[in-house]
Amino acid sequence: MKSTDNTPQVRSEIIRSDSLYLKEFEAKEKINRRGGRLFSGTRIKAFAIPFLYGMLEHAPRAIVMLPIYFSIFILRLLYWWPKNPIRLSCEYICILAKEKGYTHDPRQVYNKFLSNALQATKTLANLYHNGIDSAAGHIQFTASDTRMMNDLIEEYGGAIIAVPHNFGSLLSALKMNREFPFILITKNSSTIERTKIAIDVFERMETTILMVRGGNPFQLSRSLFSILKSGKSVAATLDSMDSSANCIEVQMFGREIGFSPWAAKIAVRMGVPVIPTYASSRDDQIVAIFGKPLLAESVEESIQHYVSFFDENILKDPASWGFLGDKSWRRVLRDASQKVD
Repeated sequence: MKSTDNTPQVRSEIIRSDSLYLKEFEAKEKINRRGGRLFSGTRIKAFAIPFLYGMLEHAPRAIVMLPIYFSIFILRLLYWWPKNPIRLSCEYICILAKEKGYTHDPRQVYNKFLSNALQATKTLANLYHNGIDSAAGHIQFTASDTRMMNDLIEEYGGAIIAVPHNFGSLLSALKMNREFPFILITKNSSTIERTKIAIDVFERMETTILMVRGGNPFQLSRSLFSILKSGKSVAATLDSMDSSANCIEVQMFGREIGFSPWAAKIAVRMGVPVIPTYASSRDDQIVAIFGKPLLAESVEESIQHYVSFFDENILKDPASWGFLGDKSWRRVLRDASQKVD
């Protein structure tokens, strides 16, 4: 009887770029993978991202935006579907926000969420077709926040910026890189092609990145310690839930939720402050909101500090948070809203 080996094989490729902090990165992807849902998020991204990237590179801006406008139009119509996952998330977050004194209409949050996604795509298209200055003009920092960041970096030798998955988070990095010494920590994609696309975007943003997925843990830790000793800040998205044995549980949305402790551990060990931020989408502008810096004595204290800031700003401005479209967070919002009811 013929046997079939369905074990995925791994293909790798060395990618070199001046935007990479280590100048090169070994990207890996699994091949001959089988199974999974036909319309899973992974499959959709595997098609949509290279398609959009190809259009950004070769098509006029008006042509690039046509499929985006069409997709947003369809999604607006789909609000009337009662089981629309994004609509449900908007309903749940509005219940939680009301308890904290913020009044939102779920339909308005839903439409603003889609508008923010559209505007983020427009700004990315501006980056490709009109250059970095055109994109940078859509991002706002206050002069006092810029001074604060530079003062903290000078005093402590480095700082960690905690960022949630806002629509404007990626492009805010462009502005941060111009205002103070800065390196972005980012996960590479699960495919080589999408990893190359991401690196090209950061090259155009003139932003230095340290990629962390699948890398050597010792080398990555050493790199982070080196960065934070050299008078630079690092930024990373830290609102992804973690259910591993190493997670630290803190309060968010009135529940105990686990988060990865890596950034907080480094901040406590090196004695550098953590500064939470929130990128608020306001029409065609991205306004970066900086929280209070904290020099924490414990990992849990550090995580609770930036998670509480995320919590407050998400409830105040939910449509700027991209994770309203995330199925794992949707379950959390559902369960938390049911307790309020």
